[in-house]
Amino acid sequence: MSDTVNFVCLKWGKKYSASYVNKLYRMVKRNFHSPFHFYCLTEDESGLDAGVRHLQLERSDLQGFWYKLALFQRDFYGIRGDLIYLDLDVVIVGDIDFLSDHPGRFVIARNWSRNPMWNSSVMRFRIGEYAFVWERFLENKTAILERCNGDQEWIYECVPNAATWPAERVVSYKKSLNSRAFPLFWKLGLKQLVAKAADRMDTSLPAGASIVVFHGEPNPEDVAEHGYGYWKRASFVVKNWR
Repeated sequence: MSDTVNFVCLKWGKKYSASYVNKLYRMVKRNFHSPFHFYCLTEDESGLDAGVRHLQLERSDLQGFWYKLALFQRDFYGIRGDLIYLDLDVVIVGDIDFLSDHPGRFVIARNWSRNPMWNSSVMRFRIGEYAFVWERFLENKTAILERCNGDQEWIYECVPNAATWPAERVVSYKKSLNSRAFPLFWKLGLKQLVAKAADRMDTSLPAGASIVVFHGEPNPEDVAEHGYGYWKRASFVVKNWR
């Protein structure tokens, strides 16, 4: 491992504001206890905290999550060492020192569906060591974009034997927590009743959780103080996402 760890996030377009980057930076700062640099790969650096180092997002022929593959470039902005990537919509709720020393050359989150792919919300690898992920993508970009539903399927195809984070440390808001209020009643058409219940009910955190991944909808801000459809309010967002 390198002496200084490089945390990187990606902000593309208008989906997430600079406040998401800044909150992520501050959560890392509170919960990671070794030297680190924090970078944001984005085309728009306005509003970023002073502690966030800007990496200019230069390509314009990709969209959304496909930009994550650029993290695997052989020469990634001249940065050396280990890269820990975090999605902007994760909420850090505990100690994350394990991100730098968990065994494995390439470490990524398990996918919470049955589809054969990883979840790329949290991953670590040595910069340049897995350049083939990016280079093979560029060589066959059109075919891969047509065949794969996202970056996660392509990363799984390239690195199927990756190490994975401890399931109790990196959890899914949707799949790992008690986050759904009466989904059967929701399906039966009692949406207004279920939504009111979800607004009053709270999502608890399991013991040992460190990172909560919000994949798809809702986003952290959607459930911080209120329910979202049949998804329960999550007061841990208010406490930690700041």
